[in-house]
Amino acid sequence: MKRIIIPIIIGTISLASCKKDVTPEFIPVAENCPDTISYSMQIQPLLDINCSTSGCHDAASGASGYVLETHSQVSSASSIVFNAMSHSGASPMPLGGDKLADSLIKQFECWIEQGTQNN
Repeated sequence: MKRIIIPIIIGTISLASCKKDVTPEFIPVAENCPDTISYSMQIQPLLDINCSTSGCHDAASGASGYVLETHSQVSSASSIVFNAMSHSGASPMPLGGDKLADSLIKQFECWIEQGTQNN
């Protein structure tokens, strides 16, 4: 009996410890985010038009201390930006303007849920 159990235990341990066959963890996209959101094609243009215009969140002014011109700047402030866009828990933005379309806010939310990729 020992002769059978020991090889089974050793085989099980060696197979369980093999890292090369492990597949990367799958990170599902939220149900309401069917497509991958592109920073360069969707998020950056959204912010360029609505946030980092002259006198707002650009390098020249840095309104409220937030400059939103690069991926790292936007991703590090993403939750604050989202709250401002959605008018919940932060100063509503754009300042003095109408709330952004729900579809644009949802795009930004999906980008956050997808890990604020720089794509």
